Formats: sequence, C-alpha cells, structure tokens
Amino acid sequence: MNKKKEKWIIVKNKITYLFLLVVPIGIAKILLYDIGSLPNISELVFNVFVSIMLMIIGISFFVKFNTYSYIMNPDHPKPKDS
Repeated sequence: MNKKKEKWIIVKNKITYLFLLVVPIGIAKILLYDIGSLPNISELVFNVFVSIMLMIIGISFFVKFNTYSYIMNPDHPKPKDS
C-alpha cells in the first residue's frame, strides 16, 4: 500500500524561506535582549508579545506565499484532489 501524501505547501520561490528566519531571530531576541536586559515586568511582557507577534506574522506569510489560493496566489501549483 503505497499511499503518496499530498503536500499542501509547495515552495516555488526559495527566497520565501527568509520569512521562517524570523523565528530563530525572535527567539534569540527574547532570550538575549529582552530577558538579558531585565527591564520591569510590563516592558518584558510587551517586548516578548511583540516578538511573538512578529514570529507569527513571518510564519503566516511563508504559508500564504507557498499554498494555493484562488484570490491571493492563483499561479501557484494546485494540489491534486483525491
């Protein structure tokens, strides 16, 4: 039984991997800059929240640019329906 899994993310443009680079940069920023500088707790929570939101935006851009969408990405190869 060789069932081939269909991929829903097909990377055509390798430059979009740069959107995923925001995740390790965001984690490093949280660990080295935000926690390392030890600001008061409200500044720490705000800075960590901003870093997490930027990581979520980077991941969502990567997914949006590498999946088929009728409106946003119609030239992207459409996955085969079973």
